[in-house]
This record gives sequence, C-alpha cells and structure tokens, in this order.
Amino acid sequence: MPSRPQVRDAQRILAALDAAHGRAVARLRQAEQRRDEVLADQERQVAAARAEVEQAVVAMANDVGADLAAQLLTLDVRDVRRLVRTATKEAVA
Repeated sequence: MPSRPQVRDAQRILAALDAAHGRAVARLRQAEQRRDEVLADQERQVAAARAEVEQAVVAMANDVGADLAAQLLTLDVRDVRRLVRTATKEAVA
C-alpha cells in the first residue's frame, strides 16, 4: 500500500498533468476560433472578387455582345450568357 507522501505526490502529478491538458485544450480552441475567423474573412474576400469579375464580364457582354466577350475572355459563351441573365434578373428584382 502506498504511503501518504506517495499518494500526495501522485495527486500533485495528476493535477499538474490535468492543468497542462486544460491549457492545451484552451489554446487549441483559441487557435481554431482564429482559423475560423480568418477563413470566413477570406471567403468574403473571394466572394467579393468573384462578384467583381462577374460584373466585369457582364459589362463587357452588354457593351460588345456575349459572343465577342466570351471570345476575348476565353470563356464559354453559355457562361457569359448565364451571367448576363443572372445579372438582369437581379437588376429587375
């Protein structure tokens, strides 16, 4: 049977290990939260840039026609027409 000092030492070791684990878990949660915030911000930036590109394609198609815009931008004419239709629907709504 272990002596009282051995039990106390074991309890101190367990408490220290538990505290270290708790700190590590807290750091992990904080890092995950920061990552989620950064990813959300990057997703917003990508969506804004994508919308800007689509608006530029629509503007070109409206000025020079979908066929020429598709050819100049090396896009499929169906994609250009789809963007124009979508932009027209959004403008009406």
